[in-house]
Amino acid sequence: MSGATTASLDSTALSSARSTAPAAGGGSGGRGRFLALDGLRGIAALVVLVHHALLLNPSISSLYVDGGSAPEPGTALWWLTYSPLKLTNAGHEAVTVFFVLSGFVLALPVLRGGFDWVSYFPRRVVRLGLPVAGAVAFAAFLIAAVPRPAIERFSPWVEERTAKELDWHLVLNALNLFNGSYKLDNPLWSIQWEMIFSVTLPVFVVLALALRRWWALGLAAALAGVWVGAETGTAAFEYLPVFLVGVLLAAKLDLLERAAASINRARWAPLAWAGLFASALVLLVLRWELGAFGSIAPYAALLKVVVVIGAGLLVFCCLGARGAARPLGSRPVQFLARTSFSLYLVHVPVIVALRFALPELPAHWIMALGIPLSLLVGAVFHRIVEAPSHRASGWVGRRASALMAGIRSPNDR
Repeated sequence: MSGATTASLDSTALSSARSTAPAAGGGSGGRGRFLALDGLRGIAALVVLVHHALLLNPSISSLYVDGGSAPEPGTALWWLTYSPLKLTNAGHEAVTVFFVLSGFVLALPVLRGGFDWVSYFPRRVVRLGLPVAGAVAFAAFLIAAVPRPAIERFSPWVEERTAKELDWHLVLNALNLFNGSYKLDNPLWSIQWEMIFSVTLPVFVVLALALRRWWALGLAAALAGVWVGAETGTAAFEYLPVFLVGVLLAAKLDLLERAAASINRARWAPLAWAGLFASALVLLVLRWELGAFGSIAPYAALLKVVVVIGAGLLVFCCLGARGAARPLGSRPVQFLARTSFSLYLVHVPVIVALRFALPELPAHWIMALGIPLSLLVGAVFHRIVEAPSHRASGWVGRRASALMAGIRSPNDR
């Protein structure tokens, strides 16, 4: 995989969570709180797009692919990597935010009670599967349309992590939502973890309920799991506990609301929230800030745990801060939120195809063209693929529930 991509940016789960949420502590309504989470998702999607666009540069790419040397100190690329500007392209960190968000928004409606599990499973598969199939078809079309010869000056990420020719076995394998290849469309690796979490959601909910009285212990165990996974290279331990952090936040939403209400009532609330937001952002990119002073290899696993803490704190800030809904609920950010899943699915095929279509153009010009083009293609993909798949998933879910009700009815008589 690349240094990062994004998890499923599914707005359906947030909509469902929003509809079940009570008013937030401190007077902000549930709608405002979840608009802020929507906005967080949209901003994170843009960060991932910038991250992958930067991977077109050989110097940045080598840091992720083969542990190459850092950009020359003082250059623009150095500042984008080892200063607070890293927040604009912190792809791995955006993944972590998305995993925490997924855990939170998928678990919350279940924890509210009356959840329709019969509808949930087919609905979820269709909701994710149809857009993925559309993205795979789109990526295959671009590979067929744009020749991809080996060019040594291209970045290691382009050369080693992306498909160069159309292989139908690769196409079929990319449709595997659990363990497929993501070389055709790099971001698909995270969909696999999203699907694994989605089908095991009942297990996560049971864990959260069992740990409700020992919430802090559950969070500590989840963070320990992330550390074990990062230290041993076991992906399941590194990624799945991140979802559990989100589920545990949902299980203790009442506690989070009381804490937020307490802050919001204080005279110093704006200063407190500013400090919490700043702390969350610092924790998210701390490993890069420390990397400016030397190797962080001995502490790499621990610093990945720090990223998860920062992601959880950021979600809490968006839930609780009164002022968060205004900027994150603005039209441009909400546009990013609505189209974030589609943008996630199509942006890598777009920028990679552009790189091969214009091989003589410098990488920074490909970035300048690829980012707005990806936003445009993402918006179109949302309209013609994702939105219809959303409607289809709802229909499938309703049919599954009706079918199960029909099976049960004769047995009830």
